[in-house]
Amino acid sequence: MNKIFLLSLMAFAAMTMSQCVKDDGSSADGGHDSIIDTTGSSDEYVDLGLRSMTLWKKTNEKNTADFSNGFYTYDEAVAAFGDDLPTQEQFEELLHSCQWNWVEAGYYIVVGQNKNYIIMPADGFCDCTGGLCYPRTYGFYWSSTPAGSEKAWYLNFYSNGVYMYKDQRCFANSVRLVKKQLNIK
Repeated sequence: MNKIFLLSLMAFAAMTMSQCVKDDGSSADGGHDSIIDTTGSSDEYVDLGLRSMTLWKKTNEKNTADFSNGFYTYDEAVAAFGDDLPTQEQFEELLHSCQWNWVEAGYYIVVGQNKNYIIMPADGFCDCTGGLCYPRTYGFYWSSTPAGSEKAWYLNFYSNGVYMYKDQRCFANSVRLVKKQLNIK
């Protein structure tokens, strides 16, 4: 049953892909969006059944000041989103409490304990000089957790694994927001 569910999720995700990236990195409409439309105005959050009751936003945030890729430096992300940026601890929970299923098109389907899911695209990152690195191969997502005065923690993944690392704050990474589920009785 579990394999059938995952295959259905992968087929659904493949059908909902809204952008195709050309070999030169641009999309069919001339932009540089990810191969899956994970940006936009959707304010919908997903309950993945996590112990912390953290809800994960369905879509990435898009930095409109970064016209080519929509990424944020660490300082931009913290200034723009504050407490809505996930902590290192929240990423660790997502990493260890959910099932991560790589799809060859360049993204993970992250399935929660309650079978709800989010999609995390491997959009790459921009180095400190603005150069795009590893699109459709690696995903880099800022946490709000600093690692000293020059570095910060981020989630990193590719087809063979998902990890937490720390690196220079001048890199520009993807941003996925979180919020706490209200405990209504």
